[in-house]
Amino acid sequence: MRFFIVLAALFLFLLAACSKTNNISKIPQISALSLFPDSIKAGSSQDTVYLQFHFRDGDADIGNDPNGTNYDIFVIDSRHNDTTGYFFPPITNAIKDPSVGLEGDCTVIILAALIPVDSTKQLDTLHYTVYMQDQALHHSNVLTTTNLYIHQ
Repeated sequence: MRFFIVLAALFLFLLAACSKTNNISKIPQISALSLFPDSIKAGSSQDTVYLQFHFRDGDADIGNDPNGTNYDIFVIDSRHNDTTGYFFPPITNAIKDPSVGLEGDCTVIILAALIPVDSTKQLDTLHYTVYMQDQALHHSNVLTTTNLYIHQ
């Protein structure tokens, strides 16, 4: 009987000594990418395109210095393969905890007036490819939006 008590005590001691580890990947991940609206007027100062996605980063090292040259979010226009970089807004260090990671939702705002258009086309179509990068320069997975239709 004593053997079982000692064995149970040893098991409980080992169980208590185990520390919880962060199992979230240190490489950022994005999911649930959406684009809206799906149609805008070419060059419109009134129209805005919104790209939304959910992100997770296991070591919470996202959010580069906006004064630097390392962007956080990359959006590629399918028509010309042009890449535009965006910064996350400042993320306070109080919520950046590498032991639990960081996750949230992000919205990228693209003004329709800044989307290049071909004036010879009555209707143009594109989609965006999106990924993010953390401070350690890890690239996330890559997702593609549905089509965006641009009309004159």
